[in-house]
Amino acid sequence: MNEVKNSDNYSEIISPDSLKTDYVTAENCRFFETPSGFLGAEINGNTYRRVILSRALPLTMPDKYICITDVEKNELGIIEDISYFTEEQQKLINGELSQRYFCPVITEILSIKEKFGNFYFDVKIGNYKKNFTVKNLNKNIRYHGEGFDLIDVDGSRYRILDFDKFPSKSRRKLEPYIY
Repeated sequence: MNEVKNSDNYSEIISPDSLKTDYVTAENCRFFETPSGFLGAEINGNTYRRVILSRALPLTMPDKYICITDVEKNELGIIEDISYFTEEQQKLINGELSQRYFCPVITEILSIKEKFGNFYFDVKIGNYKKNFTVKNLNKNIRYHGEGFDLIDVDGSRYRILDFDKFPSKSRRKLEPYIY
């Protein structure tokens, strides 16, 4: 049986150097698509055949503070703002992020029904109908400037872009739950 050490001295594990974050820039980082369709990167002269991008602040600053990790989840650096990269590089970055953060836009709310604390949404996303369930609506609806994000019981996000421009019939169905 392995013995677990209980130490009050974390300085051996965590040091200022281990907490240091390296920001990557367009000058020291270049993204590319691999032949197998993955996103790769060359960072400070080191080539990584596959990198994973994740947003530190996905709701409030989706284009800032993008973490780059390798497949073993080792942090390789952080992009402070993707606008500092060329248009071609931004396309690669946004392509990868859009796969990770798929968030369909609700164009119309057909109905909202509440049953035992669960809210059942029937909506339109473009020309397609979709239904999903939101538990505890107060905690799973988030305001993001002009619109809202709804988070369903599976953790999927659905977005209403501009609530003031949302169809009035749909707006009236959601208003009792947001004010």
